[in-house]
Amino acid sequence: MLLKNVEKVHKQRMNFIGFSTKASLNEDIQLNIVKNLREQVLIQLPFIKNRIDNSIFLIQLYDEEEWTPDTPYTHIVAVEVSDFSFVPNAMITHTIPNGEFLVFKHQGPEENIDSTYMAMNDWLEDHNYVTPRPFDIEQWDELAAMNNHNHIIKLYIPL
Repeated sequence: MLLKNVEKVHKQRMNFIGFSTKASLNEDIQLNIVKNLREQVLIQLPFIKNRIDNSIFLIQLYDEEEWTPDTPYTHIVAVEVSDFSFVPNAMITHTIPNGEFLVFKHQGPEENIDSTYMAMNDWLEDHNYVTPRPFDIEQWDELAAMNNHNHIIKLYIPL
C-alpha cells in the first residue's frame, strides 16, 4: 500500500557495493532473481567493512526503451558504503550522483509492492512528473519484517 506522505529530499552522492544482473520483471518473478541477489549480499555483509548502515538497497536501472514487464533492465542489490577502498571479490560498485528525489513509502509485505508502484506512477502522472526515469531505488531496512503488514520500504524516484 502506498502511504500518502510523499517527501522531496536532497541526497548526497551514494556509493554502493553489491551484486547485479539484467532481467525483466517477469523473469524476476519466475526465478526470484532479486531475492537471490539479496541472499548473496547477506552472505557478504560481514566482509563489507565500510557500510554506512544495515539497510539493503535495490537499484533498478532502466534503458531508454519503453518499459514493459518483459523488458530487461538492470537490478543491483547492494549496501551503501562510505567509499570503495575494499570491494569483496565478485561484487560490483555503483554510484548515484547527488540530487533531488521524491520519497514514497510502501507499507506491507514486499510481495505486494507492485500495487504501490502502480499507485506511485499514477501519483507521478497526476503531479506532472512525466519524464521517464533512468532509475529508482528501494531501501529495505528490516529484512526480517519484509512480510509483515506494517513493514515500510522507501522508494526513491530521481527528479
